[in-house]
Amino acid sequence: MTASKSPEELQQRIQDLEGQLKDCRSQLTTLREKAEAYRLMIENVPDMIWIMSAEKFELHYLSPSAEQMLGYTVEETLKKPFHEILTPESYEYVRQYFEKEVIQKIKRQIPPDANHKLEIAYLRKDGTTLWVEITARLIFGEKDEVKQIIGVSRDISSRISAQRALKKSEEKYRTLFEDSRDTIYITAKTGEFVDINPAGESLFGCSRNEIIGSNILDLYENPHERERFMRVIEAQGYVRDYSLRLLKKDGTSIDCLITATLWVGADDTIYGYQGIIRDVTLQKRYKEHLQHVQKMEAIGTLAGGIAHNFNNLLMAIQGNTSLMLMKTPAGDPDHKKLKTIERHIQYGSELSNQLLGFARGGQYQVKSLNPNPLIRMSAKMFSSTRKEITCHTRLEPDIWSVEVDPGQLEQVMMNLFINACQAMEDSGEIYIQTENVTLNEFQLAAFQAKPGDYVKISVTDTGSGMDEETRQKIFEPFFTTKKQGQGTGLGLSSVYGIVKHHGGYITVYSEIGRGSTFNIYLPTNKKAPEPESELPDTLSKGDETVLVIDDEKIIAETAQIMLEALGYTALTEESGQAAIAAYKQNKTQIDLVILDMIMPNMNGRETFESLKAVNPDIKVLLSSGYSIDGQATELLNLGCKGFIQKPFNLIELSKKVREVIDEI
Repeated sequence: MTASKSPEELQQRIQDLEGQLKDCRSQLTTLREKAEAYRLMIENVPDMIWIMSAEKFELHYLSPSAEQMLGYTVEETLKKPFHEILTPESYEYVRQYFEKEVIQKIKRQIPPDANHKLEIAYLRKDGTTLWVEITARLIFGEKDEVKQIIGVSRDISSRISAQRALKKSEEKYRTLFEDSRDTIYITAKTGEFVDINPAGESLFGCSRNEIIGSNILDLYENPHERERFMRVIEAQGYVRDYSLRLLKKDGTSIDCLITATLWVGADDTIYGYQGIIRDVTLQKRYKEHLQHVQKMEAIGTLAGGIAHNFNNLLMAIQGNTSLMLMKTPAGDPDHKKLKTIERHIQYGSELSNQLLGFARGGQYQVKSLNPNPLIRMSAKMFSSTRKEITCHTRLEPDIWSVEVDPGQLEQVMMNLFINACQAMEDSGEIYIQTENVTLNEFQLAAFQAKPGDYVKISVTDTGSGMDEETRQKIFEPFFTTKKQGQGTGLGLSSVYGIVKHHGGYITVYSEIGRGSTFNIYLPTNKKAPEPESELPDTLSKGDETVLVIDDEKIIAETAQIMLEALGYTALTEESGQAAIAAYKQNKTQIDLVILDMIMPNMNGRETFESLKAVNPDIKVLLSSGYSIDGQATELLNLGCKGFIQKPFNLIELSKKVREVIDEI
């Protein structure tokens, strides 16, 4: 029997119980406060917190943020099967992960407190997809079985979108990298290639495996240029269109433009350089050639003006010499002197015509012809005078016809033969070839020629060849490598002008010690060749009236005297305005007008058009120190009856005047 406690003991026991009750109440209050804090934290955290069974994947709990993330209320979500709130792919992924990778291998393979992270996609109420990152932990029972899975789902849609955008951007730039026609490269600071695109393989003639790891310094034509490049790019952080000569695998030099920046790490360390290399070899050559063409055009204009004025001077001398010869018997001591003067006039005229050949082409009598017979004859004539030179011809049997002045084409060939002979000194061989070629616009861009069919004439010698500096200047008037007194420097310049004026172009390839090859391209018209014809070689006279229009008084007076010596009545005027007035007064008496092309104030064309307005059937013979090209050809097409080039002698004048007057 238990002894009864004293009142004092009971009172103490009550006090102890009251103290314990107070502690319990305090702990309960603390627990309630903590529970409320956890509840508020869970309900207000933006991530979705959830608990579900491990066996059937049934949701037992969802934090309120599920409504904002999924669009469903918490109650609606808890009632839905788990597979309906995930995309099919994500559901299958989650199921396999927890069933096979975790549950089946849980014992002694995965720590009980391990976190499991997965990226999956929910299906929102509005049908859109929400990407989340889940962090989950397994809850175990007493027998170490997995009872529940508790986890947190965090919205990572923005990150996934950014990753996809980055991937798409990387794919786009990788495509640009791979497909770029320019070379894109990355090198270490020491020069080793880190990466290069396929265009770089084509540019340098090496495979990517050969390039990666090799040093870009090995590709520099001038290795010292590397130091300058590094100084420039490191000083300003970039280079733009930096001009550099690099080498291909076979040693071929290429002109390049480099645009590059520093390859800088996150800590601002310079690891190397990255940029673009553009091959501008062809563009540079085209530009140089175009500049050369423009230079030659400017020189040609100057040369043409000089030749025109020179021919005017020779005209006055030739005219008076012809008149004096008419009155000087063959046995007279002065007759021989006059003939000497005439020969020198002819020599001066030939020099002037060579200048015109460069400047204006010197076309006199253009006709459609097969070039092979003329080329074969020119080669034969040259060989007969230079026995130490052997000429070989390989002429296309079915060569197309070209529209040229035969005399000028012969001059072109002879000048090329002479140039080849001088390059070979004592002996050598010349190879002449013709062939039909078709050239496109791209091939002719640098030569300002029209695309189409051409006849190619090649002249190759076995001479000493030329260096690049000489090759750049050979077509310039008066440029010569010969000793003083051995050449005028007009041979190749006239070749250039004649070919260009015929609508063609000329190229030259030469190396020191390996000879030279000149390639001439003449456009073909594919017309049937015209039959050969010869002008009569007789002095013709007449009694008609001729009006001479020339701003050079001495030339007008000389022409007047020459015409009168041939029996004609000659009138002269020194300007277009005065000539029109004179023609209006005497148009019934004037049978022919000899019209100078180049005059101040009112030029030959304007004068001709005004004269033709007075008399549509007027007969006009054009006269000029220039050759028959440009405006002269246009006026012939508009109705002028003929052309005579200064300086002309009495025989030439008599033939032309008679020819035009007698034309029906």
